[in-house]
Amino acid sequence: MKRFTTPASSRHRNESWQVIYMDMMTLIMVFFVILWTINSGKKDGISDTIGDHTTRMVSLPGDVLFAAGKIDLSASGKEVLGKLFKDESGAILNFESSGLVRRMLVIHGHTDGDGQKKDNLYLGYFRAYSAYEEILKYGKQLADHVVICTHADNSAQTGVPAFTGQLTESQRQMVEDAKARNRRITIEDRLIDDVKGEN
Repeated sequence: MKRFTTPASSRHRNESWQVIYMDMMTLIMVFFVILWTINSGKKDGISDTIGDHTTRMVSLPGDVLFAAGKIDLSASGKEVLGKLFKDESGAILNFESSGLVRRMLVIHGHTDGDGQKKDNLYLGYFRAYSAYEEILKYGKQLADHVVICTHADNSAQTGVPAFTGQLTESQRQMVEDAKARNRRITIEDRLIDDVKGEN
């Protein structure tokens, strides 16, 4: 019986589909990694559409931005805001629009519930104002497109546990952690649809 052998060049030609297939699968995998990375980045802030407003919000810990009880930004606070808003192209704080949509930045100051309410209202406002002054360095148009407000402890992010009696070390830590989460600056990037708003 006569045997036929396939020439080596023909075998290599028939196996070339495997290389193409592996390249294609690698590209698909890279594509999905990129999609996953983009999606993960969206989780850093909160985005929502309510009526004629579309809002993205970022919450920054007050203990990183400010020293305890102070209204002036710390060096680390300035660095954090610089990383968020410093942009040579000017795209991050670009407020130009088509006339159909307005962009506003709303800076909220939040405190914990320690002390008197009037002092916390004051502290929340001036911390938000300090954040505004720092962000203004990166976009001079901001003054015409900003709202600054204080919440004091009226919009707590986390409820503070109400333990009774002598607190254990872990209970004291839980209370401090909750208060620390409530001391924050939230920056809301709001797009207002003027066309919907007029209807």
